[in-house]
Amino acid sequence: WDNERLVTALRNACSLARSQREVKRLKEIKRELTQEEPMFWGTSSAMMRIREIVEKVAATDANILITGENGTGKEMLAREIHNRSARHRELMVSVDMGAIPETLFESELFGHVKGAFTDARADRAGKFEAANGGTLFLDEIGNLPPHLQSKLLTALQSGRIVRVGSNTPVKVDIRLISATNRDLYGMVAEGRFREDLLYRINTIHIDLPPLRQRREDILPLAEAFLRRYAAKYGKAIERFDEQARSAMEAYPWAGNIRELQHTVEKAVILGDGRAITPEMLLLRPAQPQPAAAGITTLDEMERSMIAQAMSRCNGNMTEVARQLGITRQTLYNKIKRYGL
Repeated sequence: WDNERLVTALRNACSLARSQREVKRLKEIKRELTQEEPMFWGTSSAMMRIREIVEKVAATDANILITGENGTGKEMLAREIHNRSARHRELMVSVDMGAIPETLFESELFGHVKGAFTDARADRAGKFEAANGGTLFLDEIGNLPPHLQSKLLTALQSGRIVRVGSNTPVKVDIRLISATNRDLYGMVAEGRFREDLLYRINTIHIDLPPLRQRREDILPLAEAFLRRYAAKYGKAIERFDEQARSAMEAYPWAGNIRELQHTVEKAVILGDGRAITPEMLLLRPAQPQPAAAGITTLDEMERSMIAQAMSRCNGNMTEVARQLGITRQTLYNKIKRYGL
């Protein structure tokens, strides 16, 4: 070996050692500081079916796509799957794709080498390397720019990533769980999401229902949150009174479990005595309906159009989709959404 090759080899070895130390440090911090909240399944038939699916797939390395509205517990479900898997002793690294500027996506996922761009003052491992041996959770994957979708697909297919500014592939072993509140099939039809990537991340699909569609879970969830926050804040509050229970059951919970959790936490912090009353819940009043007759929302108009097309076509979904100018999968998603 000549001196230049020796120096290059030593530099690469030092870079790898730094990356390995960084990943090890992250794992140690996670084990020491993370207080994971247990998954609360509830008693609804919808959640029981999801629990059965999780019990079957957690032990595998199958890629999973979790869909559902904001606040339905997608990340909590992903962590439950990770904790039940053979990878539970390693990290589950979460990435909020909606919070990363587009210019930093590639560096965040795959890492970079020193000098790759202006602020790259040192080599840095990306999320793939941080999750090596464990689980990578990509939240809001529908936000991934098209030019990076192909790079993600390549990484998943090959099991290797290349840091920004480098030509050297790095082998990674991760289990991928993705989540979104978007209609990815609709995005495929519109050319905004790669179909082959969708199939790659969607070996198993789990759709989390909104809280309003499983109202039998509202009170058990609220009581679980009450016990947690009463203990956390040292309060003697033990229950919800009957009026508070009725108010929670009737409330629409547009923010789903996250809104319910925050509502109970605020009530515990501000409340006194043994029981939480409706006044302590600080629930927002229902939005008044428009007074003008004949004015409908866009969702109502779309629902009506789909229903009329289904009636005209006698349930022939291929023809319904053709007349509406959408794919069959998008049609099925909308039928499910509107309860048709």
